[in-house]
Amino acid sequence: MLRFLSILVLLAGLLVAGYGGSRLMEVYAPKSGMTVEAMPAEEPIMMDDVTVEALPEAEALPPIPDEEILAETASVPSISRSLPAPTLDEPMFGTEGVSGSGAADAGAMASIEVAPDVMAPAPSDAFLENLKTVPVAHETPTTAEYKRPFEAVLAIDATGDSTAVDALPGHGNISEGTAQVSKTVEARLSGSGFAIKAMTPEQQTISPLTENTWRWSVTPLTAGNQELTFDIYAIDDGPAVPLRTFHNTVTVKVTGLNRAIAFADQANPLAVFLGGVGSVLAGLFGAIKFVRRR
Repeated sequence: MLRFLSILVLLAGLLVAGYGGSRLMEVYAPKSGMTVEAMPAEEPIMMDDVTVEALPEAEALPPIPDEEILAETASVPSISRSLPAPTLDEPMFGTEGVSGSGAADAGAMASIEVAPDVMAPAPSDAFLENLKTVPVAHETPTTAEYKRPFEAVLAIDATGDSTAVDALPGHGNISEGTAQVSKTVEARLSGSGFAIKAMTPEQQTISPLTENTWRWSVTPLTAGNQELTFDIYAIDDGPAVPLRTFHNTVTVKVTGLNRAIAFADQANPLAVFLGGVGSVLAGLFGAIKFVRRR
């Protein structure tokens, strides 16, 4: 109740503040434009003339005769003749310092063992032979409202009947199918846009006398087309074995009241209430000043 009262107070404060602010703008709004005087231009800064003295010319060196240059060039041994060319059997770079570390790295790599993939044990042949094909039906509403829970139902009939629809309420979208089931079956319901709470045990022993039903209370948390998934598992001595998966689409609608509820759920009640009171006081202050001006 405090959340809705805070929202109403906030809306009233915003309306009063908007009305008072518009009236104050009409009274105190300036009617003549402001003239801006031109700023005086700054005088250019003149720099004093700087005289640069000429540097003294360097003395010219005497020319070297061409005969001396040729004689010195001939006395230098050729680098290409002093270095032997590498052969195919010899590497171009030395590997003496690297061979030791390379061998150590190879030994370390060889000592690392790769762990094998851990696979879930497969169900036994006797377990698979005991599976029985039975009719399955599930029901969800075609449309739902935001934050308003509804019921989802799944039914399995192992009595020998050809359909499991008789165990459903029959008010929403019904889908039928078949699945192989064991003596103990686990049913799960999942959906990213819903808050789901199981109302019946998820693991049930299949009855040969009547239908087995699973019920969930589902609360929509996201608007639009949302998907619900029914998963059926067979329970054996080992891990649960998936048997069948069904998908249903539910369209979640959001009305104006639902949007107010969503805002109230997400907002802080105290902050909304204080903001509404502040808006009302500000609007009343502006309206009183406007009436006194009149």
